[in-house]
Amino acid sequence: KEWIYGKEPPTKVVYPNKYSIMESDPDLHQEAVRVKKWRKWIDDHFVHMISPNVYRTWEESLVAFDYFTNNGNFTDFQKTLFRYFGALSRYFGALAMFKIGKTLKKRHNLGENVRLDMYAALRKWTKGLEGKPFNGGDTPNMADIEMWGMCSAFHGMPTWEDACKNTKIAAWYNRMEAHLNSRSSVGVVSANPTLIGT
Repeated sequence: KEWIYGKEPPTKVVYPNKYSIMESDPDLHQEAVRVKKWRKWIDDHFVHMISPNVYRTWEESLVAFDYFTNNGNFTDFQKTLFRYFGALSRYFGALAMFKIGKTLKKRHNLGENVRLDMYAALRKWTKGLEGKPFNGGDTPNMADIEMWGMCSAFHGMPTWEDACKNTKIAAWYNRMEAHLNSRSSVGVVSANPTLIGT
């Protein structure tokens, strides 16, 4: 689903084949249906857990705001504003993030402790690997790549640290990163540039 702005009211466009790969081989078709199920789960369920977890507490909202302001793609003018208004922009920005996390938690009907919902989702993902290195078996498929991208968004933040302590997601994530690095001429860089070299 995509919103197109510039029209009154915004138009919602649905792409029915977003997850589909056409295959004539019945075995490949069955695998494509399985991958489609996981990709829809990532887009319809897992993605909605990220912001409420990253902005779960005031302290975590400050960590997230600091990350975005230090590593974001801001203009020189915006960076000057951040420096000039310093603590004021930091605390108002973190407050906005904290409120966004609470709003999204309510909108997506997450439990009182959103961290437990995150753990349950990550356990579902790792259980779905069925003992294989990747969702795609010996090599990653599109669901693996999509899930890796989602996890990269909060890799290195307190949410990730807690997830690694309470689930088995780190082993899969590390395999994905190693696989993607081995296939890339430039290497894969974490979505969190503060972690390079760690």
